[in-house]
Amino acid sequence: MSGRYFAISFPGPLVKEPVLYSLVRRYEVTPNVYRAKVTGEGGWLIVSLEGAHDKVDGAVLDLRCRGAQVREGGPELLDMEAPAAIHSVRARLTVPSAQVKEPLLAQLIRAHDVVVNIRQARVDRAHGVVELELSGTLEALDRAVEWLKKSGVAVDPIEGNVIE
Repeated sequence: MSGRYFAISFPGPLVKEPVLYSLVRRYEVTPNVYRAKVTGEGGWLIVSLEGAHDKVDGAVLDLRCRGAQVREGGPELLDMEAPAAIHSVRARLTVPSAQVKEPLLAQLIRAHDVVVNIRQARVDRAHGVVELELSGTLEALDRAVEWLKKSGVAVDPIEGNVIE
């Protein structure tokens, strides 16, 4: 068993769900809330999750898939007074054929703590073009974009709405 600390920010629709209850039931983790602010527009928690390492990882992935921003840290998170500002960028990813079969978006979400909202995509065996919105802290967005580029993916900014 291990206790790990997290700062979790979640959008308004998630406020209406029993988030911690579902983590306890689905992943057999024990949450301990140290700080919380929840309104109709969203919420923010500082929490430790105790449980088997793979169960805590599963709970974190579940939160991220439901639109929450999750930042892992140590006990220093207990001193946070407010959540980190969340930013978003729109980008067009051009994925070369060698990378098409790779789970790039899953790796991006897991490793860089960003939320991915796919707006349009066209992917086949030869290449892929994905227009998406990435949300997260500025540091997480910078790390995510840099990782994509190092992986051989072209990342171009999109201005305006990507759904035409």
